[in-house]
Amino acid sequence: MEATRLIGNRREQQSVRLWLELLRCAKLQEQRLGSRMKKTFGHSLTRFDVLSQLYRSEGHTLPVTALATKLLASASRNITGLVDRMEHDGLVERRANPDDRRSFTISLTERGRATFEEMAIEHARWVADGFEGLSQGELKALQSTMIGLREHLEQGGET
Repeated sequence: MEATRLIGNRREQQSVRLWLELLRCAKLQEQRLGSRMKKTFGHSLTRFDVLSQLYRSEGHTLPVTALATKLLASASRNITGLVDRMEHDGLVERRANPDDRRSFTISLTERGRATFEEMAIEHARWVADGFEGLSQGELKALQSTMIGLREHLEQGGET
């Protein structure tokens, strides 16, 4: 039996195809960025994500649970080991959480801030390279569509 026959109507077929294209594009871009990040800076995309989250947070500090929630990559499952290695490399420091003695906050060090700023410049260029084949209008339309989709999904994803 042909796979498309397992999917009900045309809208469902088109939706599944679109979802697969989104996954493929995201995976390709993530692989490209991760490879360039590792080759250029010796850091993973996940480390970049941690530095980015801390850089954008108030006081460059987050409770470890909040950091894990904000991470885009799947590394939130192994946040302790990741933070241990980043602390060893001088990029972050762990402190007792003044609001909850059972947990910790993670702070960006000066070295971590400088490292992130250097990486962020190249990261932005590399991301733009991935969208090189699209016009400015196409980029705006795609962004608007993706924001609408994300908002729909955040509200439960049902009509």
